[in-house]
Amino acid sequence: MSMHPSLDPTSPLALVPCGEYDKTLLTQSIAAMMEQLGITPSFFTGKKVAIKPNLVMKKPAEYAATTHPAVLDALLSYLDGCDCADVVIAESMGGPYTEGALRGVYAVCGIEEAVKGHNARLNFDVTSRPVSAPNGEICKSFDIITPIADADIIINLCKLKSHSLTRMSGAIKNTFGCIPGLTKFEFHARYPDYNDFNRMLVDLSAMLHEQKACIDICDAIVGMEGNGPTGGLPRKIGCLLASRNPFVLDTVSSALLSCEGEVPMITEACRRGYAPEHAEDVRVSTDWHSLILTDFRAPDTARRSKNALHWLPKVFGGKLFDWFAPRPVIRTSTCVGCGECERSCPVHTIEMIRDKHGKKKAMIHADKCIRCFCCQELCPIHSVDIRKNAVLNLLAQLRR
Repeated sequence: MSMHPSLDPTSPLALVPCGEYDKTLLTQSIAAMMEQLGITPSFFTGKKVAIKPNLVMKKPAEYAATTHPAVLDALLSYLDGCDCADVVIAESMGGPYTEGALRGVYAVCGIEEAVKGHNARLNFDVTSRPVSAPNGEICKSFDIITPIADADIIINLCKLKSHSLTRMSGAIKNTFGCIPGLTKFEFHARYPDYNDFNRMLVDLSAMLHEQKACIDICDAIVGMEGNGPTGGLPRKIGCLLASRNPFVLDTVSSALLSCEGEVPMITEACRRGYAPEHAEDVRVSTDWHSLILTDFRAPDTARRSKNALHWLPKVFGGKLFDWFAPRPVIRTSTCVGCGECERSCPVHTIEMIRDKHGKKKAMIHADKCIRCFCCQELCPIHSVDIRKNAVLNLLAQLRR
């Protein structure tokens, strides 16, 4: 079977240095990247276009947790001149997929304002339908939100961030938001094994790129470091990236964040032949090495090769891995008892209990926790910490 063009590891990557969210500069940059990828306005003529930003939760742009509205504004300016049949902004953020939730996230994330004056609309259709993934290795069908399933062209408008579960969030991880609301939690429960979850993400991204005309654009002007995708800190990276192949884009993105070789979903994509093994082998439109952040802060859960978790399963046959692995814990001193973590837990291992003062606090039953970090990702006040086993530092020192 021949490989789909969008999964070709030799696909080019357009990269434009961009240090600020200036509307004129962003519009010029997006037009330049489209040209570098061989995409002209006629590509969009008469087509239904769905733009899928990263709107993981209600966060203003300055927190760098979501796609910056200025990038969407500039992209819509480009599309205004392309005679599209329809342009819709569609996302299923963390938590319930309802019209009310969509209105809230569009408003707080600045998306509602960014759409004004453009030939585009916000999606409020909360239906979905199953889409077959015949070439998937671990998952053969996905429930996909309707505007994405109906689109002729998908523009995957992601945000470059660290990620406590997948190490990095970029083009591949952003497609997980095509799965509706709480169904995403079901996928966490269905694939509690870390490697299986990453294989599923590769199946999903590959399926969308095989069945739709896709363009991946990454907002890497200001990203997030530390405990992303929502609890980290803004960090200037200074560029926009675009490709027709999400795995190629993420390969270079991982090199920019100095975590090349540490992102399992990219490793899986390389194994399948969707991306080159090294970022140096990607055809990039301009030199990008000066943008590499050697001091980019990894999430507390990062599995670096020097970390004992990298070799612990091999040494102990995996029997002690669950005991040593980082896990989420509730910081009860700041927990307000809102229950968001309880509602977002895919295996229902979080319980709201009253403390000695009668105030509700969340408690995680560690014996059932699958370490998906949904609670950390969706906690509105960042009261979920990552606890690492203190023995790991000693083991890592002995391993050196």
